[in-house]
Amino acid sequence: EGLSSSLQNAVESNMKSIQEYATSVTFAPKLEDGLYLAGAGVRKKSIVKVYAVAMYSSPLVLQALSKESTPGMRNAAKSFSPASPSTTFVLEMTYSAGAEKIAGAIAESVKPRYNGNPSDINELEALIIKGVNMKGGQASKGTIFRFDCSQEGVRVSVDGSDQGMAAFEGMGGAFVDVFLDDNAVSPSLIDSCVQTWSKVSLQ
Repeated sequence: EGLSSSLQNAVESNMKSIQEYATSVTFAPKLEDGLYLAGAGVRKKSIVKVYAVAMYSSPLVLQALSKESTPGMRNAAKSFSPASPSTTFVLEMTYSAGAEKIAGAIAESVKPRYNGNPSDINELEALIIKGVNMKGGQASKGTIFRFDCSQEGVRVSVDGSDQGMAAFEGMGGAFVDVFLDDNAVSPSLIDSCVQTWSKVSLQ
């Protein structure tokens, strides 16, 4: 396992749902695969609130956050070690956008952070478009995207329907960096993670 039950218990007793401040979207405290809500923020484009975003991660990531703030959290979230194999981002649209537009916007954020072949990004984009096209081509308000980032790549689901994985090593880490690096697209997400977990004692 590699994960102490005391750490797990400490996280369980401190976990809570979060209502994202700017959009009022509420995110559940835990995903069914055992990842915990680290924080929630908003992605803005000029004055438009495009989506609310939550990060779900392993107890080890939350422990890194409680100990040494954001650089530790970022490194832990993309280490994809046996004890922390994945980090998930859940995005809920608070604005309506066409399939190509939202897929293109996400792809544009991943591209400069990804060191592999730039054409690999097209596959990620295609999975997002496929999912949105299944529901009529419009990522309407309330559409939920889920991105499971791991060593293997990024798995995409739209409104709970699995679209498959862009299976490229390094893409999971690049996706994490979209939300956790120094130019992260939603600064309020990082602030929320820090506010939620930095004062919690997870030894």
